[in-house]
Amino acid sequence: MKLLKVRTLIALFSVLLMAGIFPASAGAYSYGNANTEAVAETFKLIVSKLNADSPDWTAAKAAYAETRSEIDSHFGKDVTKELDDAFAAQDKDRVLKDWKGVLVLNLDRRFTYAEQGFENYSDTKLLLAKARATYEALKPYLSGTPAEGKLTELDQAFDKALEALGNPGLLGVGKKDPNPEAFKQNIKLIYDTIAPLFPMAGAAAGGGATLDPTASPAAHAPMAETNKTNASVTIGAIAVVVLLAALLFWRMRRRKA
Repeated sequence: MKLLKVRTLIALFSVLLMAGIFPASAGAYSYGNANTEAVAETFKLIVSKLNADSPDWTAAKAAYAETRSEIDSHFGKDVTKELDDAFAAQDKDRVLKDWKGVLVLNLDRRFTYAEQGFENYSDTKLLLAKARATYEALKPYLSGTPAEGKLTELDQAFDKALEALGNPGLLGVGKKDPNPEAFKQNIKLIYDTIAPLFPMAGAAAGGGATLDPTASPAAHAPMAETNKTNASVTIGAIAVVVLLAALLFWRMRRRKA
């Protein structure tokens, strides 16, 4: 009985230790929702505000302001200067053209880091999902372009790129070897098809130096460290601690009885 008590105490201590560790580490690195992309969501919001019967420039500018520092960090000051000038002129066509160019830059950024970190399955899968969310925001604007007849091919290229990541499996079960060359070929096909279609307005609209969406993005870490905790892990750990404490208390009461 004494041995059982010791084992129970050890188990309780272990769970308490894990409860202290897991919340600090769970979700320490985050991309947010894998199926959404902040830049793409901002673009869609700006489109909805400026394509209204009465364009809402105040709301559109507010949406841009939310992501301006991120755009500046990722793509450089030339890009934000062009966007600033386009908004200041309240030129809807120029703003939307510039934002499509930003999405191309973002597509390049996601693909670049996915290729560089290809060996990290989970990170690369998330980056590919972010790239696809960016592509989906641009997809409606491929109508009437040379890419219009390639939509199925582009969709399949994303599927093939995902398949090329392989699968680490669970303890070796379901493991599938990655194919880096197939991955590179498919993301290149996607980017090379889309990038030339959406140049930023730049000097053509009087905004300064011409901006090339095919240029490499400014160096920036693909993931940002956060201090967010995983609530489900924390709650689960607490529940186990409470359960073990109750079991220990019950056994001790039973012994006394």
